[in-house]
Amino acid sequence: MPNTKPVVVITGATDGIGRATAQTLAQAGWRVGVLGRNPERTRTTLSGLNATHPDAAFPIVADLSSMAATRDAVTAIRSATDRLDALLLNANHITQEHQVTAEGFEANVAIGWLSRVVMMRDLESLIEKTGGQILSVVGRNLGRIDGDDLSLPGSPGGMATLGQWQWAMQVYLRAWNTHGAVPANTYMPGLVKTKILNDEPGRLQRLAVKAAMLVVATSPEQAAENVVATIGTVSRGDIRDHYFSGAEDKGIRGIEASPQDIDRIWDLGTRVTTPWLA
Repeated sequence: MPNTKPVVVITGATDGIGRATAQTLAQAGWRVGVLGRNPERTRTTLSGLNATHPDAAFPIVADLSSMAATRDAVTAIRSATDRLDALLLNANHITQEHQVTAEGFEANVAIGWLSRVVMMRDLESLIEKTGGQILSVVGRNLGRIDGDDLSLPGSPGGMATLGQWQWAMQVYLRAWNTHGAVPANTYMPGLVKTKILNDEPGRLQRLAVKAAMLVVATSPEQAAENVVATIGTVSRGDIRDHYFSGAEDKGIRGIEASPQDIDRIWDLGTRVTTPWLA
């Protein structure tokens, strides 16, 4: 019997916002694709979801710093479901030192931008068929990527490349919403009580993060409620290239990117990911 539940695939679904959103959507009757890097944590998350809501979830294990692994993840998703109502691009990892993957990309850029491009392009037809949407989770940091060398020679990694991939991802989404058939929007959770910033370099930075976590950070569960509300808002209208802060629609975000930047990042992101399309 064909699946009639709405289906969401969540990257980075074994911790933080991703796991809390998986739980919230499973409780609401969705079928959840749990995409995680660690096999054991993916199994644990899956077991928890299916224990309370039978057949609520299916697993995809992939290290999204690898484009080949991302391609294999797409193949697994297409084998597991014939519909996709939402693709939540949430996976992120701040590699503090400069690291280049075996495929030649700076590691943060590979996870945060390029793997998302591969998944968007490869799953577009499945999402379009269902009338679904893409939601990309980013922070507020914005940098720039100038030039075509995505190994980012000389980059310090860490927060610097966090800003660079977040800029590139949002510029790419701006072009996507002109070229693509599937609406794509951005969700900015603000400071959330997750582990992503625990390894900030420098004692003072770590202390500042811990203090902010105590005072202003929201819980992953609240962030998940905002994500679900955002998915609902987008599904009720043709909303494209907006960014949501909390559950509030902030409209189109101002990004320091010229028309030439938008064309360049679209062409670059499309070109370098083409060899890894399924």
